[in-house]
Amino acid sequence: MTDDRDRDLDRVQTRSCEERRKEPQRDWRREPIEQYEEKVYDDVTGRDARFRVRAVREFEEYLLEELAPKADVPVRGVRDAVERDFEFYRDDELIPNPSLGWGSIENHLQHLSAFYRTLDKEKAYAGNPVKDPLSYYRDEYEDELESGRPYIPFNRLKKFLNWLDTPFGRVSWLLAFKEGVRKGEGLNIDLRCLHIDHPIFWEIIDNHNIVLDERVRDRTDTILIYGKFNEGTEVPNESIAGWEGDGEVRECGNKRKQKTGSVLPVDSELKTALIEWLLVRPPTYQLDVHPLLATGSRDPSRIQKDAIRARLWDEDSHIDSIQRWSDQESLSECPTCGSDKIVEQNLEDGEETGRRYRCRNCSAVHWRSIHWAKGLEMSQKMVWHQGRHTFSSAHDPGSSDLHDGTIPDAVRKQAIRGDSNKGGDTEDRIYIEDKYQDFERDVRQPYLEGIYKFGVYDNLIAAVGEGW
Repeated sequence: MTDDRDRDLDRVQTRSCEERRKEPQRDWRREPIEQYEEKVYDDVTGRDARFRVRAVREFEEYLLEELAPKADVPVRGVRDAVERDFEFYRDDELIPNPSLGWGSIENHLQHLSAFYRTLDKEKAYAGNPVKDPLSYYRDEYEDELESGRPYIPFNRLKKFLNWLDTPFGRVSWLLAFKEGVRKGEGLNIDLRCLHIDHPIFWEIIDNHNIVLDERVRDRTDTILIYGKFNEGTEVPNESIAGWEGDGEVRECGNKRKQKTGSVLPVDSELKTALIEWLLVRPPTYQLDVHPLLATGSRDPSRIQKDAIRARLWDEDSHIDSIQRWSDQESLSECPTCGSDKIVEQNLEDGEETGRRYRCRNCSAVHWRSIHWAKGLEMSQKMVWHQGRHTFSSAHDPGSSDLHDGTIPDAVRKQAIRGDSNKGGDTEDRIYIEDKYQDFERDVRQPYLEGIYKFGVYDNLIAAVGEGW
């Protein structure tokens, strides 16, 4: 037994304690996969655990057999991997594999990311080398990851948007379909992000003592989408560009790649919807930051993601809910031959989107275009993100069959959708930088020339570039 007189009383932790703490770290460094496997099987179900461990072992096999022989330094295992190894693995092994779908590739990368996060926590590896390759994959292949969303013929989409019966429903869905914004980006729009040339807008701005953001102040009929920030970020009261002082903590993050945000043009249809909504929007005099999509009668506040989900999707008590539309929707004629001899087949357990219709005249089979029901996979439901996907598909110069208008890639992808411009040539990278860009000529004009119209309003309020 050690005599207490031999101990260094100036130390907070004894040497024995420190050595005993290092033992688990040594185990994780010696046998990282085995240690991870033991931990995973303790934490999750057997099937899920097998998938996670298999993903790590398959990467290790690729690392040792494909990459190690070409490396200048010894590579003996997963703790020797660097970020570019995962880029090679993603691009040369996973993506070309015909047996893997886009979602399966994402799952492989997610499992590897979870593995390295655990190694980092156990002090067996510093950092997470999979984080950026995974993020890049999600950005570059977002449309492919979302390709399981329902295909909605343009005439069916117009019918749905014309069915909407409230200003809130119309402005929410038109933000999604007209601008391709994500749900979080839409919920984070503040009144200071708008510049709408109309007396009603200016009256509301004056009543709320709002100073427009400098990025839209000199650009009429535009919307600012904030740049990238995470869920839980505190957005300052005065100007998000400064990131100083107290502000509002946001429940939803913004995934937009442009750190300075994106200024989007507003067409006459969306402008009309915005003015219509502002006429009934509850005033938010008690708030420091005034959200565009406010809700509540007594103490109005920013609508959050759970509330908008209930309002627009999954509660039939709300008049604009897709569940209510789903109950009313029916095909009156066959989209293929125009015959009215169609039979509805309600397949609640079907793998395809919604319900199936069969035409007795031409035998064509069609799936309901918009459907929301409990128990269906998310890919079988039309959610906010469908607007982003449709916006991109419908205006793609190379592949659209939804709409006869097109918007150039640089405008459609970077300027409006706010996608990453990695991989673009020098001209593409320069295009979206404000100092090289004429907004009216390079963004607004090609956008307005290509953007689809849904015919939601009989009398439109003219926007800059349309009727001025």
